Amino acid sequence: MHRQAHHRSGLDRINQAAYRRAGVLRQYETASGWLEPGEQAAVMLAAKDVRGAPVLDIGIGGGRTVPLMRAISDDFCGIDYSPAMVAVARRRFPDVDIRTMDARDLAFPNRRFALATFSYNGIDSVDMPGRLLILAEVRRVLRRRGRFVFSALHRGSMVNLPHWPDWEVFHDAGLQPGRLFRATARLLAGGINHLRGLALVRDDGDVAVASLSAHNFALLAIFMSLTTQIRELHEAGFAVEAIFAPDGQRIPPDDPADDGAPWHHFVARKVEARRGYC
Repeated sequence: MHRQAHHRSGLDRINQAAYRRAGVLRQYETASGWLEPGEQAAVMLAAKDVRGAPVLDIGIGGGRTVPLMRAISDDFCGIDYSPAMVAVARRRFPDVDIRTMDARDLAFPNRRFALATFSYNGIDSVDMPGRLLILAEVRRVLRRRGRFVFSALHRGSMVNLPHWPDWEVFHDAGLQPGRLFRATARLLAGGINHLRGLALVRDDGDVAVASLSAHNFALLAIFMSLTTQIRELHEAGFAVEAIFAPDGQRIPPDDPADDGAPWHHFVARKVEARRGYC
């Protein structure tokens, strides 16, 4: 096992601060079940070959995926880089192995797991160097032909994203003073959040960094085209076995048409016998 060094980026500071907020923690604490058909299809495809084998669940948040992954294997470990989120997950599942850990520096031996998962576009919450570290670390801790299932935001969907100012906050306010005040406060808070990350926003064509409307524009994330994500996985030592849209529609990895979906779920397999890889 080796250790990787990484430095906190602007995305880290902004996103980790968001994940400490009480309202965000409450939202993650109540989440349960599959997010959508695409997530379930991707995990179930990988699960066919790894049932009962060790599973690593990265970015578990408040623990939504814990019962889903433990239905695949009791040999389970869940991690998250947010201590506040880990505390929530441990309250919900006190008898489960849940640890505070950064996916860029996995404290596990080589080839420990048969399956690693990273749901809810969590890999998009770090900068590009950090993303490559995550792929390298996940590959290192996977067994021969181990699977990595994750979701990632799609560059082609950015034109359809809500942007600040989001006037929808006034949709149900009517002329009631209390509701108008709360809507105005939410709009202004969203503006502060948006401005906080504005210096990090960029668009290089196939890869972009933009604010998300989730949690009132408190998060920044990476958006990547399908072809770029596939190439990144290949270069990191993975073969892409399947891609699913949120509705469960399967997209051929060798002909990934831009479907405009907000994100996709990837099933990637560790490739062996490449110089320099574990």
